[in-house]
Amino acid sequence: MNAKKLAAGCIAAFVTAGSILSAASQTYARTERHNIDWNKSEKNNQTTNSSSPRMAADFYAVDKITHTADSPSKKINSAAPYDLSRSEWADSGNDYYFSLLTTPEKKLYLNLKKHADLYLTGTDSFQTANVKRNNKNTSVYVLPIVSYSGLTIQQMKKVFYCFMFENPQYYFMRNSVIYSEITKAMTIGLYEIFADGSVRAEYTQKLAQQLNVWEQQINELETPVEKERFIHSLVCQHVDYNEDMETEDPDDYQMSQSCISAILFDQTTVCAGYAQMFSLLCNRSGIPCVTLTSAGHAWNKVRMGYTWYNVDCTWDDLRGDETFLNVTDALLLSKDSEKKEHEPSSEWISIAPPCTAAFDPALANAPDYGENIFTPDQMSNITVQSKAKNKLLIQFEPMEDCDGYTVQYAANNTMQPSKQKNMEKTSCMITGLKKGKTYYIRVRAYTLDSNNKKLFGTYSKKIKATVKL
Repeated sequence: MNAKKLAAGCIAAFVTAGSILSAASQTYARTERHNIDWNKSEKNNQTTNSSSPRMAADFYAVDKITHTADSPSKKINSAAPYDLSRSEWADSGNDYYFSLLTTPEKKLYLNLKKHADLYLTGTDSFQTANVKRNNKNTSVYVLPIVSYSGLTIQQMKKVFYCFMFENPQYYFMRNSVIYSEITKAMTIGLYEIFADGSVRAEYTQKLAQQLNVWEQQINELETPVEKERFIHSLVCQHVDYNEDMETEDPDDYQMSQSCISAILFDQTTVCAGYAQMFSLLCNRSGIPCVTLTSAGHAWNKVRMGYTWYNVDCTWDDLRGDETFLNVTDALLLSKDSEKKEHEPSSEWISIAPPCTAAFDPALANAPDYGENIFTPDQMSNITVQSKAKNKLLIQFEPMEDCDGYTVQYAANNTMQPSKQKNMEKTSCMITGLKKGKTYYIRVRAYTLDSNNKKLFGTYSKKIKATVKL
């Protein structure tokens, strides 16, 4: 065990004994808050650019995606509803990227999240699909196949990046996508080691136990700045950079793009593992944090108070200091080599938050507004017309930054009892009404959150309308 791991210490006493994990994967460590050892090798102190793993996702275009014959007979992709808000893991990520997506893009994101969360919290074995690689058909483990109908390929890819790098808790996901432009179907590749449901459940339990230990230490601290700095130190102490990790391997057997390579196993990883681990701990501690990538690097943006800052745990770990903790975009870019390590890839354009302000501890400790997704404003400009017997036509102007509308109608002013319709269009025809009868109508908008819950705005004023005789 190296000096860094010795300084970190062992937390085996906090973890339930006995598991199917290998000896290497049982090597857990914790950072002693008052005993941080920043000693690094001379080599690491001299460079911050020792390697640049390829961060671009693998996108495999095929004519048609089908599950292989040996996929589990119990289909996880059934139409049965799944309440993400009841999952203890669903809020371990962030919803900043999600809040910037269009409604059709959100639907794809939520479909992917539902399936990933079912695998994380359940014991179903992974499904498999066929993909042609190097002119050979290969069976790979995947999330259930979903449709991206109504989206372009570029939109589908954007949704994947947002979902992949905003939800590090789904540690079994690979940075790869299989998709068909013909059938408008896609799926995400998964790591084979977690394919068996009972095996995966034990890994998930070990991950939860390790996170709980760290969270107890984080929660002892009072301010956001103290918590974030401790998380930064914890990541740098717990993880070693693996210059020999096979990031070009399409199967990625070392799980280089997952926080699991940093938290469990031998605790070595590349930049994606550092960033995903930092993001996971920050978000679970109430500090909004996202991961983004360039062509060959991954790092974080964290919101402290009302202000976003950059954090690069990988470069700080290699240097042995806090040079890249809470810094501006300009500072990061000024330190890049010709590889442009911090120039965000095209998928992050208009998505990644800008970081322009110098770090201010007082502002960073100020209360955060706490939400990336807001309830819509009150609806107005609604018209109701009786176009025919037994029908009323309701029309209204579209509202920005909402995902749908609820039209409620009743035969009395108290709105009890009432009926309602949820829809995404800005008009609807209510049928089956009594001719000559007066009805009361009101409309409200809603926004979807990243757990597929509707956040409703205030109802409009009631509009009175009489159906034609």
